[in-house]
Amino acid sequence: MLQRLDFSQNSFVDAIPNELGTLSQLELLMLSENKFSGNIPAALGNLSHLTELQMGGNSFSGEIPSELGFLTSLQIAMNLSNNNLSGSIPPQLGNLIMLEFLLLNNNHLSGEIPSTFQNLSSLLGCNFSYNNLTGPIPSIPLFQNMAISSFIGNKGLCGGPLGDCSGTSSPNSVPSSSQGVDAPRGKIITAVAAAVGGISLILIVVIIYFMRRPVEVAASLQDKEISSPVSDIYFPPKEGFTLEDLLEATNNFHDSYVVGRGAVGTVYRALMHSGQTIAVKKLASNREGNNVENSFQAEILTLGKIRHRNIVKLYGFCYHQGSNLLLYEYMARGSLGELLHGSSGSLEWPTRFTIALGAAQGLSYLHHDCKPRIIHRDIKSNNILLDDNFEAHVGDFGLAKVIDMPQSKSVSAVAGSYGYIAPEYAYTMKVTEKCDIYSYGVVLLELLTGRTPVQPLDQGGDLVTWARNYVRDHSLTSGIFDSRVNIKDESTINHMITVLKIALMCTSMSPYDRPSMREVVLMLIESEEQEGNFISSPVYDLPLKDNAS
Repeated sequence: MLQRLDFSQNSFVDAIPNELGTLSQLELLMLSENKFSGNIPAALGNLSHLTELQMGGNSFSGEIPSELGFLTSLQIAMNLSNNNLSGSIPPQLGNLIMLEFLLLNNNHLSGEIPSTFQNLSSLLGCNFSYNNLTGPIPSIPLFQNMAISSFIGNKGLCGGPLGDCSGTSSPNSVPSSSQGVDAPRGKIITAVAAAVGGISLILIVVIIYFMRRPVEVAASLQDKEISSPVSDIYFPPKEGFTLEDLLEATNNFHDSYVVGRGAVGTVYRALMHSGQTIAVKKLASNREGNNVENSFQAEILTLGKIRHRNIVKLYGFCYHQGSNLLLYEYMARGSLGELLHGSSGSLEWPTRFTIALGAAQGLSYLHHDCKPRIIHRDIKSNNILLDDNFEAHVGDFGLAKVIDMPQSKSVSAVAGSYGYIAPEYAYTMKVTEKCDIYSYGVVLLELLTGRTPVQPLDQGGDLVTWARNYVRDHSLTSGIFDSRVNIKDESTINHMITVLKIALMCTSMSPYDRPSMREVVLMLIESEEQEGNFISSPVYDLPLKDNAS
């Protein structure tokens, strides 16, 4: 069953066949940077499982098929830039409510930007520059706050960052550019959208930073490691694993041993001869350049140096037949997201609080005590893993970033998952530890309410908005909490309300209003010791009136 199809950065020519639309299970279609021509097949609208469509940098012509509006699972990006497309933008694209990045720049599109785009509530960035678009830019908050470079090169376009539509000349009247954007922020938006794809990336400067340090990966794995003659495989000798053992334990990575799948790769459960169970993360094959390789190096170089009870333990790594394998401590209870939102049953409040505190302690270690300090960049309930005792372990460091390096503040890849991304990141594209704190606050809200981070549009669209609206309309009451939790007494309610206050602090719209993770840990500990009485230090005003409206 084909799920990923990547023909990008080749020299393929001519039209693409309509038969592509029959690949019903396809999730990623990558056709960028080729010499494809002809029309975009309307049959692509049948790919109901597609999450990313990359077709930029070709010679496609004709109109954008309205059938692409049927791709309602599209989330990561739709990139049709740098082609020869003409006609109007189909209003049906406004149905793609999960879409985060839309690139239509450097074509010959005409007409107005559809008003239906106000439905694109998940949109983080887009580019319409260098077309023949006319009329006012829709009054969408994201459009009004975007850089002018996302709209320039359309002589008839006005409004938003281009100025009012009074008929006076605007900065929009500029010569065409073969690259589509010549302003710095325009380059950032284009680079970000081209880089998205679910594959975890890390800036090469982070790799160089670690490589220059006199710390070998072997040293970061504690003991002197050995190499198997079968492949480049490295483990501490006391574990005694070999590649052949892994292949046998997973039946050559058969699907029946899969315990999880993600954008970066697949996780397998492996029972070794010693009786120990480990998790093997097999990273997906290279899609664009060295993206997967960067993710692999990022996770090794980060995890290999970390030893903390609330951080998932890395046993070893190896390269096998072009694939990168990471070997972790196996977490028998799976992820917090699976337990909260799956059918495995509910968690009582003491267990939920223990998980919340453990995850906070792990994240606090990364931010304050780890050398160098680390921003995780993808905190979510699915990346908080639980052992037999429901002890929380923060995992998946494929997006991890070093705090202490000045170069690490601006990124070229989308950091985080929809519903967990801090609001300032969509506009600044800069990562700080406050982004992690916001994401952690969303996890706290999940633990408290039992709701998923993405909510129906008529309820706010995301969990943070829903929670703030509920508190604004109903005050701080127990009605907001997960009905599956057996709340036995008033002290439990008070404790949960206190943790709710902490969650609201962490998800403040302004990063300056969020506490540090060290302060979050202290507040959680004191909330338990004081049986729900809210602590007085540090003091943060609850952001309910100004930011909840």
